Amino acid sequence: MTKEKDTALMEETDHLFSAVWKKYQCFLMPEDIDLSMHQMMFLKYLERRITCTPSEIAQQFGITLGAVTGFVDRLYKLGLITRTRSEADRRVVMIQLSPLGMEPLTAFEKARKIKFARLSEQLDAHQLADLIRSLEQLNAVLDGLAADKNR
Repeated sequence: MTKEKDTALMEETDHLFSAVWKKYQCFLMPEDIDLSMHQMMFLKYLERRITCTPSEIAQQFGITLGAVTGFVDRLYKLGLITRTRSEADRRVVMIQLSPLGMEPLTAFEKARKIKFARLSEQLDAHQLADLIRSLEQLNAVLDGLAADKNR
């Protein structure tokens, strides 16, 4: 492939990933919930984990501890999460989903199921399977490249 074609392919790939992700987020997020998709995914993570530390959040989402602090502070001020000190080590902060945090999560899951059903009506089972398979392959390739980078 020529350098120009490589550059065009790279630009098109970047554009498509960005456009699809933005549209997917806008489509799935209920209009009456004033949270970002990242915040919602974090609440879902807390729902699964029950309790976690800022370090675990940073590792899971690939962000710095400084970014975690700002992220957690915003959700804490909204009353969606709680922060408590570990009894074993008072330096460790434990983060949990609050009862109030379950409300937007429940609304999101309900709307998400309905909207995903609408989306899947537009793609047949074969197209959805191909999409999942392609995303899994890309994810595996990126994992491998990340592992090579760290060697």
